[in-house]
Amino acid sequence: MKIIFQVILFLFSFSFCFAQEMTKRELKNMIKESKLEYRKNGYSYFSKILANNKDSLFFKADRIEIYSSNAITSEKGICRTVELKFLKNKKVNFIDCQTCTEPSSCYVTTDKNVYKYYIQEIENELFILFKNKYCEMNFKIISAKENELNNRKYREIKLERIE
Repeated sequence: MKIIFQVILFLFSFSFCFAQEMTKRELKNMIKESKLEYRKNGYSYFSKILANNKDSLFFKADRIEIYSSNAITSEKGICRTVELKFLKNKKVNFIDCQTCTEPSSCYVTTDKNVYKYYIQEIENELFILFKNKYCEMNFKIISAKENELNNRKYREIKLERIE
């Protein structure tokens, strides 16, 4: 009985190491990093924050996952995405793209795709709220897990839609 208890305790604590809560500061830093331009070998790129948008999951599903790296799209076979392109003045542009068929394409940005965002911490729970004059989407951050792919660290963040 003692060994079973120890195994259960180990597994329980092990799971907390990988599915941790994200702090408001960590979320703000991730957003800030996504705005920075990196240069390597003569190329310029931005870190991206992406969500799977197969069948419009990002806009309809109760639970979604966002990733802090575009490398995840090939790893998970995601060819329809929404990029959360964070802008100045607490605004974010949802860029809906597809790479399923050639040529790749993205929808043209309109004012319907640009939202004001708010990060709130209420009773030790973290929320991110998106609002424009057409729509409002609110999410609770359930978990954030740091992973590594091709020697690059990225975050996998699970969100739950709230009303």
